[in-house]
Amino acid sequence: MTKPVGNPMTDQTTPGHPDPAPAPEVITVTSRKVKCDGGGGALGHPVVFYDMGEERFVECGYCDRRFVLAD
Repeated sequence: MTKPVGNPMTDQTTPGHPDPAPAPEVITVTSRKVKCDGGGGALGHPVVFYDMGEERFVECGYCDRRFVLAD
């Protein structure tokens, strides 16, 4: 599915957008089970735990951090 061009409801990650959002932070980990708190202390988000299962990465539902399993 493609996003409509010129639609103000599309996000800033739309290819060709003049002011793209920065890529989310990528963290390399050695375990398939990770936790994320947003990294901002009191300014972060609630602690959440993720299990990658069979995948090699998982993304935080709050802050979009991507945790990637090391080779």
